Amino acid sequence: MKPFTLEDVISHEKTLQFEKFVHDDALNLGLIINEYVKDNFDLPVGIRVVHHGLLVFHFLMNERKREATWLVRKENTTIKSGHSSLYVALNVANNDEYASWIKDDSHAICGGGFPIIENGEVTGAICVSGLEHNQDHQVIVHALATYLKK
Repeated sequence: MKPFTLEDVISHEKTLQFEKFVHDDALNLGLIINEYVKDNFDLPVGIRVVHHGLLVFHFLMNERKREATWLVRKENTTIKSGHSSLYVALNVANNDEYASWIKDDSHAICGGGFPIIENGEVTGAICVSGLEHNQDHQVIVHALATYLKK
């Protein structure tokens, strides 16, 4: 898989947005991610969806207990930056705030966290952990594109 560029990630964030996000959307996206990973990868993942500060979906595929911490770290990076965690990873060298997160165990500077954007406002995060970080991002993008039919 070819690594995503900053332009790719910005395009994902502009395109994969909701008019209104409800908790059923979290469930449906989680199920899409679960099936897509089982069909396309040999490794299990953890999935986490948070909306307006509420945990609305959390699933650890078999043998993915350690992913819970990474999911929270990716969530923190996404919510605090207002961008996907891959966006932060691609901008870390150009942003002092992001660079300070490298040594902060509450953030993850890698792909796998993606903002839930409703009418231009970040209201939550969808996170996947367990694959290579570009693949974690790709899984979320695939699920959102499928669900939003974009």
